[in-house]
Amino acid sequence: MFDWLEFMLTEAIVALRRNPLMTFAAITTTAVSLFLIGGLGYVYLTIDNYAKTIPSKFEMRVFLKDSYRGEAAVNPIAGKLRAVPDVAKVTWIPRDKYWALIKEQDPDLTAGIEDPYPESFKLQVKDLAQSDAVAAAIRNMPEVEPEGGVSYLKDEQTFIERALFFIRWLGGVFGGLLFLTGGILIYNAIRLTVLSRRIEIRIMRLVGASPVTIRVPFLIEGVVQGTLGGVLAATAVLGANNFVCGFLRVIAPQTVFPIFPLEQTMLLLSGIGAIYGLLCSMIAVRTPLRGQ
Repeated sequence: MFDWLEFMLTEAIVALRRNPLMTFAAITTTAVSLFLIGGLGYVYLTIDNYAKTIPSKFEMRVFLKDSYRGEAAVNPIAGKLRAVPDVAKVTWIPRDKYWALIKEQDPDLTAGIEDPYPESFKLQVKDLAQSDAVAAAIRNMPEVEPEGGVSYLKDEQTFIERALFFIRWLGGVFGGLLFLTGGILIYNAIRLTVLSRRIEIRIMRLVGASPVTIRVPFLIEGVVQGTLGGVLAATAVLGANNFVCGFLRVIAPQTVFPIFPLEQTMLLLSGIGAIYGLLCSMIAVRTPLRGQ
C-alpha cells in the first residue's frame, strides 16, 4: 500500500517538474482568480458585518402633531410604533427635556425663544432595507405630523445597499472569468502531460496497471496546482488587506480594523483550489485515456 502511494506521489511530482512553465501558469492564474474571489468576498463580508450594525447607528425620528403632548398622550402612540413590523426599538424624546438640552448647548441662539419642538420618538429598525416600508406605515398614523413627520438617512442607506450589490456583482463576474481561465490552464497542463506520456501509459496497461493507478498521479497534480494557487491567493489577500489598512490608518489614525482571519482564509481558498484542481484534472484525463 505504501509503495503504491509512493509511486503515485512520485509520478505526480515528476509530472509537475516536467512542465514547469505550464504548471507555473496554472498555479498563478488560479491564484489570481482565487485572490479576486477571496478578496472581494472578504470585503463583502466586512461591509456586510458592518451593515448589520448600522440599524443601531441609523436612527429614524418621528415627530407628533402639536395636539399630542405629555406622557399620557404619548404612551399609547409609543405602543402603536412598537407594533409596526421591523421596528426594533422605540424611545420617547420629551419636548421639554430636548429643548432644555438645546438651550444648554447654545444659550445665545435660543435666548427668548419658546420651545418650538413637538413630542418625538427615536426609532431603530431591524433591517435597513425595510426603512421605507416602516416610514410609510408611520406616516399613515393620524398622530404623526403629515409634513416631515418621519426623518431618516435614506440616501446613506441606499448607498450601502448599492455598494454591497456592486461588490457582489463585480466579484461574481471577474472572479468567475479568472476562475474559468485558471481551470482551462490546469486542464491543458494535465491534458498535455497525459498526451506526452501516451507510450508510458500503454506500457503500464500492458503490465497490468489499473485505470486508478494510471489516473491518480494526474489527479494529484491538479490538486497540488489548485492548492498552491489557493495558498498564494490567501497570502496575496493578506498583503492587500495590510496595505489598505496601512493606507487608511494614515488617513484616519483612530480607525480600528478587524483582525484578518489568515488561517481560515488560507484553509478556505486552498480547499477550494484543491477541489477545483481535482475537478479540472478529472475532466482532463477522462477523454485522452479512453483511447489508450
